[in-house]
Amino acid sequence: MSMNVQATDPDFELQSLGWKVFQDLCSTIVSEVLGQTAQVFLPSRDGGRDGAFRGVWSPTQRESLTGTFTVQCKFSRDGSPLTLAALTDELEKAKRLAAQGLASNYILITNHRLSGRTDEAVEAAFAAIPGINAVLAFGREWITQKIRESARLRMLVPRVYGLGDLSQILDGRAYDQATEILSSLGYDLAKFVITAAHSRSAQALVKHGFVLLLGEPAAGKSTIAASLALGAIDLWDSSTLKIRSADEFVEHWNPHEPKQFFWVDDAFGPTQYQRELVQDWNRTFPYMLAAIRKGTRILFTSRDYIYRAAKRDLKVGAFPLVDESQVVINVQDLSLDEREQILYNHIRLGHQPHQFRAAVKPFLPAVAQRRRFLPEIARRLGDPLFTQGLSVDRDSVIKFVDEPLRFLVEVVANLDGPSRTALALVFMRGGTLESPITLTDGETKALGFFGATLQEAKEALNALNGSFVVFVKSGGKNIWMFKHPTISDAYASLVADDPELLDFYLAWTRIEKLTREVTCGDVSLEGVRVIVPESRYQQFALRLRELQHAKDLISFLVSRCGDDFLRFYMDFDDKLGELVSRIGSPLSLSRPVALLERLQDLGLLPEAWRLRFVETATEIALETPDSDVFAVDEVRNLFRPDELRRLRDQVRSELIPNLDSFVEGLRETCDEDDDPDEWFGSLRDVVDVLEKEFADDATSLTLLERVDNSISYSVAALNEERWRPEPDDDYDGRSSGGSRPTTRSVFDDVDD
Repeated sequence: MSMNVQATDPDFELQSLGWKVFQDLCSTIVSEVLGQTAQVFLPSRDGGRDGAFRGVWSPTQRESLTGTFTVQCKFSRDGSPLTLAALTDELEKAKRLAAQGLASNYILITNHRLSGRTDEAVEAAFAAIPGINAVLAFGREWITQKIRESARLRMLVPRVYGLGDLSQILDGRAYDQATEILSSLGYDLAKFVITAAHSRSAQALVKHGFVLLLGEPAAGKSTIAASLALGAIDLWDSSTLKIRSADEFVEHWNPHEPKQFFWVDDAFGPTQYQRELVQDWNRTFPYMLAAIRKGTRILFTSRDYIYRAAKRDLKVGAFPLVDESQVVINVQDLSLDEREQILYNHIRLGHQPHQFRAAVKPFLPAVAQRRRFLPEIARRLGDPLFTQGLSVDRDSVIKFVDEPLRFLVEVVANLDGPSRTALALVFMRGGTLESPITLTDGETKALGFFGATLQEAKEALNALNGSFVVFVKSGGKNIWMFKHPTISDAYASLVADDPELLDFYLAWTRIEKLTREVTCGDVSLEGVRVIVPESRYQQFALRLRELQHAKDLISFLVSRCGDDFLRFYMDFDDKLGELVSRIGSPLSLSRPVALLERLQDLGLLPEAWRLRFVETATEIALETPDSDVFAVDEVRNLFRPDELRRLRDQVRSELIPNLDSFVEGLRETCDEDDDPDEWFGSLRDVVDVLEKEFADDATSLTLLERVDNSISYSVAALNEERWRPEPDDDYDGRSSGGSRPTTRSVFDDVDD
């Protein structure tokens, strides 16, 4: 049972926005309040108007205003009380506009605090101007009220989630979820900038119920994902879960709770492609489609190079939304206005002292124009921990942007012993170190290796919180994790370049983590920084014996080792033959089958292993049924021609005449939570493959056509018994109007 924890006097730190974002916020509020889009002007060519429109507005049921409207924004850096004396310039502009017939209604919006007495004085002063018929002044309190009242407005301008106390606008359940999401960002959402990628992502989420955010490392994928997750909590009242795997999706999806939002960061691997994750998602796609049809929304993120590798193995036909709902974040496509605002927010709201902000200010316009500019680089430039030793001159600052990994590696290498120990502990745990910290033997040795105590490492984690690491709550657990995956990249570079550190890493890091991070030999897997050399093959092979699950070993041998190591391991492990015999359906997604295929290509496949596969695959083809032997060349090639003919004869005589029994079984086991089209999808695929395989056999084709008709009849009958609600479409993904040309520098007050 959730408790309402709303306060009576919500507040937002509007003064931290800066003049331009405040003007964009006012533009969005005006558009929402008026129910139409107001015209926005360039800051230096606005003629005294930040916005304008012409028409009818009814502020109350008894009041209706018509004619021309001028909107003026008055930004305060300290949120102090408004005085009439502060509006001298605005009064002069209003006189000119009224004389031109452009301000029969004058609206002033400010983040100054506006008292009743000042409100009266302001209205009287402007109303005394000939040509102005109505004056409306709105202060900080009014803006805060609009933000609190409108979940839609908050989703349009997600920065507000990071500007105030969420407990004042969200109920207890939503508040707990929101704070968990924000904890993973260290409240960086307060620096968020609406971009075209954010708007397209929201539109895809509304239209399809799914969005895949793609971009290079540090492009801002997770920040956009967090803003959409908060919007889902707030606007759609969704139950939001951040999960890591397909198994977690199946575990947590509740068909009786349609308003769920699943956020999967790095769906196909955090820094490198992990084939096993894709295979798991392939098996889960039917569940995801069923969930989306019931109103669930799902968001994936992935580094672009990882997705390119994953696409070869993804069964896009089973989940076409992967293609239909992609939003690619090309940093090069960010407008200059968006780049400058991102940079401004991180410098002004970061932790740099005034002296640094003033010194770097002249170079910021050039930084925003660099081809290698990234949101994460802007964050680092705003954090003194990352700029230690940086000379604040144009060339050095530009290099900081153009060569981010080199600078980051240098910063990590120059940290003190306890700080390097703290990062090592997080790295050895695969990027997530549970708190309170309980050390393994290897981690205890890490303390001695780096010359630090556990207490010193804990203190260092606290000191690095918000810069290199963040302390988050996830699934009821407290976890230390890297602030950004690129910090893990930098640490991996240090490991790869230091033989002593490499040996320590290979000896004491958990083997499950190693098999997801390193390769044995260079296999041209993009993102890999630690490559185990041939001189360490024996050491690493011994570590592989520690793996608890055969699938992890086989996945590593399939995709993360070179030919030389595979030959070495074939001689090293006499139990491997038993492990690769455990094949399953579908054959094309079975990890052992993939290893058999690779061994055959290298001429290393023992005949006994192949014969055992043929026997098991024949049983699977007839009993599951599974048609991959006929549809997938890699599986077919493991059969000799005579073996394939025998299997074909068995399918003709034993399987095809009995396929009707599979239809009946599926129909009987399909319950109301299953989607009939997806429930019969695998069997229909089998029929399609067999129709092509037996195209020259009239008797088999007749039987297969009968099965196809039986499937269609069963699906139609089951669909008649079902009703599915359509997802809510109450957010249209409109931009806040923040991306527009400007001639006044956004960096004017970055050092105030």
